Amino acid sequence: MTSLAKKMQFFRENVVSGTINAPDNYPDWDKLGYARHRSEMLGLWAEIKPRIKRDFDNVAVIDEHLALAIASFDRGEREPRQSLMVKIYNVLNLTPLR
Repeated sequence: MTSLAKKMQFFRENVVSGTINAPDNYPDWDKLGYARHRSEMLGLWAEIKPRIKRDFDNVAVIDEHLALAIASFDRGEREPRQSLMVKIYNVLNLTPLR
C-alpha cells in the first residue's frame, strides 16, 4: 500500500502537469495524453480524499476546483482550467492535508 504522503506527492505532480499541459499541449509521444492524465489525477484524488480526516474545508475547495478544471479541459479549454489547477496547487502547498 502506498503511503498517503506518496499519493499526495503524485497528485501534486499531476496538478503541476495540469497547469502546464493544455488539451493541445501533450507531447507527441504521449498517445493517451489527456485521457491518461485525467484518469490518473482523478484516481489519485479518489484514493486520497477518504484518508483525509481533518481538513475538510480544503478537501471541498479541491473537489470544487478539480471538477471545474476537468469540465473546462473536457471542453478543450485552457482557461479556466490552468488557473484552477494553480489554485489547487496552492491549497496543497499552503496547508498539508491531514
